[in-house]
Amino acid sequence: MSSAPLTLQTIAPEDWPGISAGFRDLTYEQSLTYSQAAASRIGAEAQFILLVDPDGCPIAAACLRLKRVPGLGRGIVWIAAGPLMQHQLQSDPGPETIRTVLAALRNYAQGAGHILRMRLPVAAQHDIAALDQLAAEEGFQLTDRSPAYRTVLIDCDQDEEVLMRALHGKWRNPLRNALKAGIELDHAPIAERADRFDMLYREVQATKGFSPDIPPEFYYPLKGPDFIHEALIARKGGADIAGMTIGRAGRNAVYLFGATTETGRRLNAGHYLMWQASLRCRELGMKYFDLGGIDPDTNPSVTRFKQRTGGTDISAPGPYEFRPSGLTSTLIGAAEFLHTRLKAR
Repeated sequence: MSSAPLTLQTIAPEDWPGISAGFRDLTYEQSLTYSQAAASRIGAEAQFILLVDPDGCPIAAACLRLKRVPGLGRGIVWIAAGPLMQHQLQSDPGPETIRTVLAALRNYAQGAGHILRMRLPVAAQHDIAALDQLAAEEGFQLTDRSPAYRTVLIDCDQDEEVLMRALHGKWRNPLRNALKAGIELDHAPIAERADRFDMLYREVQATKGFSPDIPPEFYYPLKGPDFIHEALIARKGGADIAGMTIGRAGRNAVYLFGATTETGRRLNAGHYLMWQASLRCRELGMKYFDLGGIDPDTNPSVTRFKQRTGGTDISAPGPYEFRPSGLTSTLIGAAEFLHTRLKAR
């Protein structure tokens, strides 16, 4: 592919679902439905861009969440799970194509005066070392100002028998016990199961005392053309014993939240639901099922549980940051530091 500069086009929100659907690496974080809600939640604005080559062919696309510094007019742009670069009508991008995309985003940030941060989609399975080098050559640096992402990715383009054989023995045995325990599966759109899942989630939350940054109730009301949110609930003897929610966009699905009661844990309902979710994603034609992130340091037991599903332990490239030259970056950074300190208090 030519390394000619790309042209950045601003896309109307109503056109974004159709454009983003053309990329294989689309995930829910780049959907119109989720990104607008996520931006609104923090007082940011969602903007949508398309990068095209001199022939007008789409090369990359991204939803930008822009949080402006009051009085400055400029701020921080965050690209979550983007930019999208695996278009349905083209082969996976090579290094020179990726370089032109990074250059276009850098030029955008420099011209607009925004600090730009991005974490690429894990479903794209980029070569991280190569991307780190390309990003550095184009003026981006790794940053800890945005969260990194490591997860387990299950390839749903496999037969059920292959998926079963891939399971770790210490995961497969509890699953087989669960499959013999007479557990029943109920799945439906979250709009029809939010109350039941919420009861399970709050029960487990009260027991374990955890508090996620973005709670499940943020997701319950989300409705739109490009984000499908489904609940899977395990039942035994007419009672709900475990629940899980899954978000889908394009051909990629992600585990969002889960809750297993004490009864459910005794029956290995967590194994049952994760297995049924994998089969459900396969049935629906998903390419990848992202198990929702792992952190061996803060949550080793959940990390071990997900790693034993036979999926691929993988990290997303980034997050990367580009800071435009001039005083503006310093002012934005100072405003962010002050905001973080005040929020901590």
